[in-house]
Amino acid sequence: MNDAPLTTDWMWNDDGAVWGLSLDMERGMVEWSDSIGCACSGSFAEQTFADFMTTGSRYGNPPAHVLDEVPSVPEWLQQLRPKV
Repeated sequence: MNDAPLTTDWMWNDDGAVWGLSLDMERGMVEWSDSIGCACSGSFAEQTFADFMTTGSRYGNPPAHVLDEVPSVPEWLQQLRPKV
């Protein structure tokens, strides 16, 4: 098993603006941030993870590697949870 920390936050530059998304796994939400300059405020918008998986990004323009990584996080977490 890979011991690398699980990525649940991404940032990227899009035409001079720094965008970000965070996964809130407890609530099943994608939290969107724009114009990141400090960690003083929360996200400007939220999108359900189900909507993200169905329709894709509603905000920003995440690069391909982010769009490839995001769907694997919940799947990876499911594998870690004990089977009952």
